[in-house]
Amino acid sequence: MLCIHTGKDLVDFAVLFITWAVPFFAGMIIGKFWIGLAVWFGLALLFFVYVEALILCRHCPHYAEEGFILRCHANSGFPKIPKFNPRPMGRIEQVIWLLYVAVLFLYYVPFFISSEQWLLLGLTTWALVAVSWTLQRTQCTRCCHLSCPVNRVPDDIRKGFFENYPEFDRAWKQHKQNNS
Repeated sequence: MLCIHTGKDLVDFAVLFITWAVPFFAGMIIGKFWIGLAVWFGLALLFFVYVEALILCRHCPHYAEEGFILRCHANSGFPKIPKFNPRPMGRIEQVIWLLYVAVLFLYYVPFFISSEQWLLLGLTTWALVAVSWTLQRTQCTRCCHLSCPVNRVPDDIRKGFFENYPEFDRAWKQHKQNNS
């Protein structure tokens, strides 16, 4: 599990992001989509600093750790603005998170198509597929955020998690009762 993350985990995550970011930024700069790039930066800043924390991160054990700054394999260094909540993410939160991620990471598609940057469209799409596949196989199979819609932790490890984190076990059971 990634309840205890290392610098290597953060580097792995950053390298994966960079493999998508290089062709994305190259295409946006080559196409001179300055306003589009500014809008993307605004959306990304809003997402990573607040929206993701509100709908995803605040339900994660890393968010419960002491201090104002988040320390995890994905969003290390960002402030913990919304209050921690040990209950699982709701379906609406999961859908909103997935849609926002799709907007951020598929943002390039209309720009690259309109400017006929077919090679960069292919490279960025291939990078996105490779990054998603790699994350699913290396990070999402051992991440302690069990209600994340892309989490792939096996059931036996989930059981062990709830045995070791009774606050989450209680919150999840109460959430299940309230939604039955």
